[in-house]
Amino acid sequence: MRNNLKALILICGAAIGGHALAESASESLTRIEAETLILKAREKQLDIQARIIARQNEIAARQTDVTRMTQVTPASNPVIQSVEEIGGTPYATLQLDNGTLVDVKVGDELPNGMKIVSIGLNDVVVKTSKKRRIHLATAAQTATAFNPNLPRPGIGLPPLMPIGTQAANLPVQTVQPAVTHTGVAK
Repeated sequence: MRNNLKALILICGAAIGGHALAESASESLTRIEAETLILKAREKQLDIQARIIARQNEIAARQTDVTRMTQVTPASNPVIQSVEEIGGTPYATLQLDNGTLVDVKVGDELPNGMKIVSIGLNDVVVKTSKKRRIHLATAAQTATAFNPNLPRPGIGLPPLMPIGTQAANLPVQTVQPAVTHTGVAK
């Protein structure tokens, strides 16, 4: 009986010890599974954060492109081609940055929003939309070897001369009225 009791105690002890071992192994396995889930969740979180940063960079790049495309690039200032007086009113012929020639008088507004403030002998002053006054350059000041259509440097504008007066030895250019197909002058 004593042997049976010992055997029973051993069997119970082994059962209890095995149960403890089995329990610690299952706890270990549960802990490992939990840690794996946490690591996977962190990996997903980092992946999502990386995608968010990539999207933010993409949006910022697009906004920069849109800003660059919609921004009005400052056009160069018009250039004075000539100044003359007609009927006591000074007029200036200006060349815009696109090559267009326009005749203006004080008070006129240019396509770029500049307003003609004053016209002098070799000087035209304009006011920008930001109320800044600018003295325009003459064609002679801006001429380059790359643009043979502009006067050479060193050649200024002719002096302001009222129409109808004639300087000695200067040829007078006469302008004929345009005639339409009906023969009536415009």
